[in-house]
Amino acid sequence: MLGYALTFLVTAAVLLAPTIAPAASDPLAVPRCACDRGALEDFRNEIASAGTLAEAQQLAAQPVQLARSALARARWLAPGGAALAEKERQLRDGEYAIAAAETPEAVAGAFTVAVTGSPVLADLSVDAPNCHYTTWEIVAIVLGFILGIIPGIILLIILC
Repeated sequence: MLGYALTFLVTAAVLLAPTIAPAASDPLAVPRCACDRGALEDFRNEIASAGTLAEAQQLAAQPVQLARSALARARWLAPGGAALAEKERQLRDGEYAIAAAETPEAVAGAFTVAVTGSPVLADLSVDAPNCHYTTWEIVAIVLGFILGIIPGIILLIILC
């Protein structure tokens, strides 16, 4: 059963990769509109305006955990992926920061840093033409989108 699931995921990654790539000459480059920063900003604002600290932490932690899970699964498929392990650690550190935050605004800030490495979403430049993904990064991104839109966007950003 697991073999069928892995075959499906790798096949999906290969089949979906051309929709991510802008040109045959550069099959792993990301087109300018691949990541909707507005969706991430809206989600960050939703976290910041949560009614309670616990609600904000739950909103922020779930997609970060799902993105980290997708990276872990991709690493399992491609053992020795040091770059994926580093990004997985970044997301885990973000989970700790989210759990330690004391206000919904602080949770939103921790989420932003975990995803982008910067406290400000305006600095986000995932649509740069020099953003390239390896095959295993594409597999992780596809797994992220299977788990949800926000985890997929997180992986598009963090792996860029």
